[in-house]
Amino acid sequence: MKRLSESLLELVRRTSAEIPDDVHAAILASLEREKAGSIAETAMQIIDQNIALAKNKSQPICQDTGSVIFYVDCPVGFDQLGFEESAREAVKLATKKGYLRQNSVDSLTGKNDGTNVGPGAPILHFHQHRSSTVEVRLVLKGGGCENVGAQYSLPNEKLRANRDLDGCRKAILDAVLQAQGKGCGPGILGVCIGGDRATGYEHSSSSF
Repeated sequence: MKRLSESLLELVRRTSAEIPDDVHAAILASLEREKAGSIAETAMQIIDQNIALAKNKSQPICQDTGSVIFYVDCPVGFDQLGFEESAREAVKLATKKGYLRQNSVDSLTGKNDGTNVGPGAPILHFHQHRSSTVEVRLVLKGGGCENVGAQYSLPNEKLRANRDLDGCRKAILDAVLQAQGKGCGPGILGVCIGGDRATGYEHSSSSF
């Protein structure tokens, strides 16, 4: 379990401080397209500098490291309780080391014990598979994601959107329009079509 906690701690560090190479490449490509001397170019340059600083110093790339969500693909008979204990210890240590901000607050009392651990935190999703390996993904979901999250039910008379792909496009474009100025840039769009409200939000967030 000690080795597992160490691996999870490194996963938290890298998720908090680093972004995937393809995402960084997309940001750099966007920077090159901005007009020289514009506010947009300056903002993108600051983002690029922040990416380098966060990686070099192992510090959070964003001030809001948000909800800590583990997705675990594991074989039948895997010790889920043991994994949860290791995950909680890794989150506590990651918070102590500064890889995570002290984001978790008791919803009723407003108390923050500075550990990011409590009832329902961190969040763990276990899925069994027939492989003998254990695969773990981590999402640090900040408040900006929640602030601009949206769900639509089709048909939608206001958008003139029917229950077809064109209707889905109209809903997605309207969600992007409504999100302007509310979330942190650069924005990355996650979409789920179909399902109930709970699974729709889950799949749109975990698709990355």
